[in-house]
Amino acid sequence: MIDVVVVGAGLAGLVAARELRRRGLSVRVIEAAPAVGGRMVRTPLKLEALHPAGAQPPAWVDLGGQWVGPSHTRFLALLQAHGLRRFPSPNDGETVLCFGTHRCTFSGFFQGFPEGQPPSVPSRDWDNAMEALEHFQALVASLPEGHPHHHPDAAALDRHSFQDWIDAHTHTPFAAWYFAYFCRAVGFLGPAEPDQVSLLHVAWGQRTAPQGDHPEEELIHGGAGQLPALLAEGLGDALVLKEPVRAIHQATSSSDPAEEGGVEVITDRSSHRCRAAIVAMPPALAGAIRFTPALPADRQALQQGMTMGRCTKVLVAYRRPWWREAGLSGIGIGDRPWVELCADSTDPETGLGVLAAFVVGRRQERWSALGTEQRRAAVLGDLAAFFGPMALEPIAYVEKDWPREPFVGGAFAAWMPPGLWTRSGDALLRPHGRVFWAGTEVAERWPGFFEGAVGSGERAAADVAARLG
Repeated sequence: MIDVVVVGAGLAGLVAARELRRRGLSVRVIEAAPAVGGRMVRTPLKLEALHPAGAQPPAWVDLGGQWVGPSHTRFLALLQAHGLRRFPSPNDGETVLCFGTHRCTFSGFFQGFPEGQPPSVPSRDWDNAMEALEHFQALVASLPEGHPHHHPDAAALDRHSFQDWIDAHTHTPFAAWYFAYFCRAVGFLGPAEPDQVSLLHVAWGQRTAPQGDHPEEELIHGGAGQLPALLAEGLGDALVLKEPVRAIHQATSSSDPAEEGGVEVITDRSSHRCRAAIVAMPPALAGAIRFTPALPADRQALQQGMTMGRCTKVLVAYRRPWWREAGLSGIGIGDRPWVELCADSTDPETGLGVLAAFVVGRRQERWSALGTEQRRAAVLGDLAAFFGPMALEPIAYVEKDWPREPFVGGAFAAWMPPGLWTRSGDALLRPHGRVFWAGTEVAERWPGFFEGAVGSGERAAADVAARLG
């Protein structure tokens, strides 16, 4: 008899399993994919043309999340416990902004909020963007800690899309793009297009995962994606891979087959009896599981409506970080046809130069329909617009199309359309009998980041342990 079954071996599920075992409970972790990690995955760059196989340690890149910030205390503790070393995100030099036919460089601007010298866009455009930003920051500051749907103004904010707010507060194309870019590229529970996502959701995302706290301050030598395998060490037969969970059944009568253990977790190949379960999956993916008794209406609405972000991450490697020779940081933002954001992701121990580029939202839908060579040319063309023609000559190019991943369905995370927070916000964390929820989407602090996943796993484990006594 197992105490707890954890469904999902991403970061949240692995942390929950670790915490439960520390509390003396028996655990089984069931993962649909052939490997642990979820959206936390790394891969070695194929550089045989430069170095024969085995000539040097592989250069790893993160296909999923990669950054960590100074207030990500739980995640930082995990890195330290497993001996994973960090280094500052390489951002010395000028940032490039492309808007329309205008290209300029400036300092102190990263991931959405300006710090220091502004770009040389027309003052009317910049002033409108900054005036609107003041209004947005005031809205953000008015929200409470934690989930936002019980705030007195939540229903009014949740009725509107972020595009409604943009239309009401901006009157220049640059200012309108600035906030649309922020919605798509910055990373709080998305990406989403501004006409798709609730204004309450966007404001809450900035309240609970603020860019002012510098969540992209550091990177990890060898990639963040090495951590899941380290967390899974020691699980042995308690880790089951390539086994999607199809149903979770809770006892409802004395003759019920789940009665003895309370919960029965059913896969294609077997049945796992336990006293409680933690579903550590994005809500949309949890919607593929059949629950008996049925989930309440607000939880069903949450799983049907909370959509995974459309994002492809592209890692482009060069023989050296040549953009630094021109005084550039490797950070590019702009209304390019495909890439609105890219950043230097070079691990200084590899001797290479690596740019991480993101194709998101409706751009990603159009881009993913192109052929392989067309997609590559599209990304490299935008990088060349940011940094120059040397961007067209990489030594390695890797794509991760997250919406095509069958047991993930998208990235960075999931987002709420208008009305869903006030209709279903309580269902994010409320247990369903002896079924508990974990995952970065349900976190009250740093949702969409590693820190949110770790916190949600720890919370779910503590709640289960309290329930089981």
